[in-house]
Amino acid sequence: MGSRADLSPSIHILAGHDLGDPAGHDPARFRALLEMLSSKAELIRVEDAVEAVKERRHVDHPMIAFTFDDGYIECHRHLAPALRDAGVNAAFFVNSRYIDATPDYIERFNQVVRSPGRLPMTSDMVRELADEGFVIGSHTADHSKLDRPDHDLLTDQIVTARAEVESISGRPAPWFAWPYGRYIDVCDEAMTVALDTYDTVFSGARYETYTAHGGRVLNRRHFEAYWPSSHVRYFLRNPRAWEG
Repeated sequence: MGSRADLSPSIHILAGHDLGDPAGHDPARFRALLEMLSSKAELIRVEDAVEAVKERRHVDHPMIAFTFDDGYIECHRHLAPALRDAGVNAAFFVNSRYIDATPDYIERFNQVVRSPGRLPMTSDMVRELADEGFVIGSHTADHSKLDRPDHDLLTDQIVTARAEVESISGRPAPWFAWPYGRYIDVCDEAMTVALDTYDTVFSGARYETYTAHGGRVLNRRHFEAYWPSSHVRYFLRNPRAWEG
């Protein structure tokens, strides 16, 4: 079905993570996916996609922008160069304490996210991407689940994490994507802190609707850079609706 599906005339914001198994990932697969998508849709800068969604623009053709969570090293080595060659950027939502982390921390983090064998970007890599026009956002400090009203945890993982990301990137970080992305993974208190701390918050769920919380939360569609193009075409076939 995906191989025959047409992309809906909507503004699509995709949310990925990596290139697949570190022992055998193939960067060429993402480049091939970008080539296919560019033949079916307009690839746009992520800031332009966010602005269009916030302004509730109605479009007559599919537009696609990219975001990636966690801050793995392939973001710098492979994903960003492929996007740059395609003429667009992306937002990279990084976990501040994963960047430049010790081997023990990296191993613990990878166990939490069930992604063994990966390495994070360094702060130099993150700053280089920021200098090249990629957006660097916050994904909490430690990829902690925000589903309980623990004031100290929420302050550390949402508020302090923003300052840490800004120190790493050398740029303001007004965007936040909470870990795991589902609405059951963020409690009401955490959502309040996030909306008070950031200009824009991103989910990874409820993709049929553009936004939530009065336009302050933008819903993204999960994908991965190594997926077959038919999978991506299948998931982007349905039109999106406006909140309310």
